[in-house]
Amino acid sequence: MSAMHHASPLGTALLPPPVPSLLAYERAFLPEVPTPTSDTAELIVAPAVTYAQLRACSSLVRRMYAWRGYRLAPNRLQPADPNHVTIGAWLDGELVATATASRDSAAGLLADGLYHDEMVRLRGQSRVICEVTRLAVDLDCHDPELLNSLFLAIYQYVRAVFGGTELVIEVNPRHAGYYRRTMGFRQVGGLRTCPRVNAPAVLLHRTLGNVHY
Repeated sequence: MSAMHHASPLGTALLPPPVPSLLAYERAFLPEVPTPTSDTAELIVAPAVTYAQLRACSSLVRRMYAWRGYRLAPNRLQPADPNHVTIGAWLDGELVATATASRDSAAGLLADGLYHDEMVRLRGQSRVICEVTRLAVDLDCHDPELLNSLFLAIYQYVRAVFGGTELVIEVNPRHAGYYRRTMGFRQVGGLRTCPRVNAPAVLLHRTLGNVHY
């Protein structure tokens, strides 16, 4: 389940072209996000790789979920888990957005709990399902391109590192239209109450054959 807001006009630095390994991919980013020196703010979108970056991402998720009145289940993800990545967006060195992407494994995905039958139908030969969770955007940011930049980074990472072919996300139904119109998702699961956040949710899905939307 995800909380959604938007951010301010800025230049955007997206992820580099896909590379074959997680280690090489993460080495493409500095562990400390640089502060832009020009007058135009620059948005840096990259995996959170240091303890401080991961802690900042968790803090933003807690703050935005609390503002929405969502319950937040404990984060069970381990930083070294190869099936999960937390991606952050930094503006002038300040974290303004974050999301976690997870690759399907023997442990399953969070969406299995609420949409078991739908997830079974999505899984198939040669399909690698990935999931976006713990999405949060700072209230003070108002540029609609922020969310687009964050998701493009997720698409690139999921395809390059996880080998993902499909992406799912549980969202509040009032946001579903935005994801369908702007990001190419389609609804595959009906209205339910997500117990992790105690809020209504629908399940959305899109293929990753084309990262542009």
